[in-house]
Amino acid sequence: MKRPILSLISALVLATGLLFTTAAAAGPQLVTSQTEATSQEVSMTGISPDCQSMQVTLLLSKDSATYTYEPDAGLNRNGIYTTSKQNGSQVTLYITAKNGVLASDGTLALGTLSASDDTAFTITGFSGLLMTDSASGGISAPDSGGVAGGNTGGTPGGGGSSSGGSTGGSTGSGTEGGSDGSEPQPLPFSDVAEGSWYADAVSYVYQHGLMTGTSENRFSPDVTTSRAMIVTMLYRLEGSPAVSGAAAFPDVAAGQWYADAVAWASANGIVTGYDNGNFGPEDTITREQLAVIFYRYAAYRGYDKTSAASLDGYTDAAKVSPYATQAMGWAISTGLITGTSDTTLSPGGFATRAQAAVILTRFCQNLAD
Repeated sequence: MKRPILSLISALVLATGLLFTTAAAAGPQLVTSQTEATSQEVSMTGISPDCQSMQVTLLLSKDSATYTYEPDAGLNRNGIYTTSKQNGSQVTLYITAKNGVLASDGTLALGTLSASDDTAFTITGFSGLLMTDSASGGISAPDSGGVAGGNTGGTPGGGGSSSGGSTGGSTGSGTEGGSDGSEPQPLPFSDVAEGSWYADAVSYVYQHGLMTGTSENRFSPDVTTSRAMIVTMLYRLEGSPAVSGAAAFPDVAAGQWYADAVAWASANGIVTGYDNGNFGPEDTITREQLAVIFYRYAAYRGYDKTSAASLDGYTDAAKVSPYATQAMGWAISTGLITGTSDTTLSPGGFATRAQAAVILTRFCQNLAD
């Protein structure tokens, strides 16, 4: 369906009195029609001109339909990744530019939301608006126009926190180049040296939209990765499936950017949390925890996990937690994880963003094909 440019949309809705904004005050505002229809054009105004990644939840008048999201033509250019998730009468959009910004003039055409079975609906507002600033890597949760639901914890689409960043539009296919089969583009990261042990992996996760930088020109390969971010990467790799109910951990509050990912992972046996009942979303993930999560995800996907390497050759094998022994053996045998030296595993060592990129790339290329 050919879509008019944003200026024409705005002009038409203004002329007919159909401009709907969630707040009269300055700041982020939603632009859509108040007239019930089976599909709605949606735009945002007043967003940061430095916005590289956005998460926003659209609040809909009907919860009986299945909604489909078609990104605006302006978001179909190479390097923009989009995905969506429905939860009843709410549809959350995730939009990330792997390089540059989404809209330098502060106005962004999001696209079209359509309802199944000819259900007519309106978009009544928005909540949970999160944006990543490409210039500084900072995360902002601006006023959502008086509609409740804004978060402050971070955005799964951006990389502005020390725990790293991932995006959800691509699922990683094991092919080279971009997610659309295009030629790979040069990395914009000044801290990823060509020929470094993680350079190819960073290129892979970047080209496939699985991770972004912590800013426009930095990947921060040596920054550690949190448990929440690793689970979120796998959740987005899975296509951000709908979840019901909250995560069964007291330290995972509903509405946090990682809540659905943790709930999904917990429901499918991919994570179990600590002995005290907590999940520790902001805890830095260890190498053995990383092995266990990928091992359980492989089981969830039905991949072969029977191979297991012996850990006897490593001097610190005894330091591997009993619950992680089988997973570490599997991860080593499949090549997902290697020792930190010929004789050491460092199971309790923290996993960095570079290591996460390498493991995620190996998983997509060697196991997920």
